[in-house]
Formats: sequence, C-alpha cells, structure tokens
Amino acid sequence: MSDTQTSVDSIVKSTLISLGLPVERLRYTGNANAYITFQIVMRRETEFADDDGQAYEHFYRVDIYSKSDYINLLRRAESALKAAGFYGIAMNAEIYESDTKFYHISMDIYYMEVKKTWLQ
Repeated sequence: MSDTQTSVDSIVKSTLISLGLPVERLRYTGNANAYITFQIVMRRETEFADDDGQAYEHFYRVDIYSKSDYINLLRRAESALKAAGFYGIAMNAEIYESDTKFYHISMDIYYMEVKKTWLQ
C-alpha cells in the first residue's frame, strides 16, 4: 500500500474513531453493540497536467452497524467526515440483519489528495 493511501486511511479511521465506537478496516470481530468498518473502493489519478495526474481521488465505503437506532450516529459520522475534508457523501440502503440483530447502513465517501510535487 502506498504512503498516500496509508495517509488517507489514517484520516478515515481517526475521524470515525472520534465518534467513540470501534472502527476497523473490512471486518470487526469484537462484540460491541455498535461499530464501524471501512474499505477502499477505488483510488484514481485526476487533475492531469502534462499527462500526469496531479491529485488522487479516494473512494471509500463506510459501514455502520448498530443494535439500536443509528440515525444520530449516521448524522454525527456525516458531519465528522465533512469536517475532515470528505465530500460526495452518499447514504446507501439501510437493512436489518436478522441473523446478527444489527441495523446496517453504508455510506460512500470521497477524498481528494493533491500530490505534493504539484504544490511545489
């Protein structure tokens, strides 16, 4: 994994941890009544100059799981992510997982990272 990806991963995780819940990449194995997972969906170069991408657009999916009403948590997550520089935040279909008894909703988020060489 590149340094740039690791950097954005850290921003995603620290932003979500600020909500006070366990946060893990892809899979959570604990037993909390609410937790968040995240995953990389895509990263692409963008903002081209001289045929070279000058920025990276990162696309993540964030999944919120809760055994109780999660709407307030969803709103807090959206606000925290916006404040951290994420944009294009979209909520996906909510579901109830009857086998685990968790409510589950995912959100798609984007983050633009400008290459340092472009800033110089």
